[in-house]
Amino acid sequence: MAGVNILRFTMPLAQAGTEDTLADNMSGVVSILNMVGLVLAFGGLLFSAVMFMMGQTERVLYGLVGAGIGGLSFIIVKVMFNASGGSESIENVNMGG
Repeated sequence: MAGVNILRFTMPLAQAGTEDTLADNMSGVVSILNMVGLVLAFGGLLFSAVMFMMGQTERVLYGLVGAGIGGLSFIIVKVMFNASGGSESIENVNMGG
């Protein structure tokens, strides 16, 4: 019983109790991951444009790869959460913020 009390105070996410509460808590995590992907996508495109204008065309590829990964981050996050076994509750997670 002491282990349950330790989890209750050290891991508030573990004591969520219901699936709806856990989906609400994970919506924040998903939103942050999607925000990072969005920044990476536009940052990669900006990096590619600056490197192309500076004449360092060999570095344009790095920006395009980063932009591609950032652009696919929405799909990557959705697949990650589906692979964890929560396939029926992933639709309840707010993916847009």
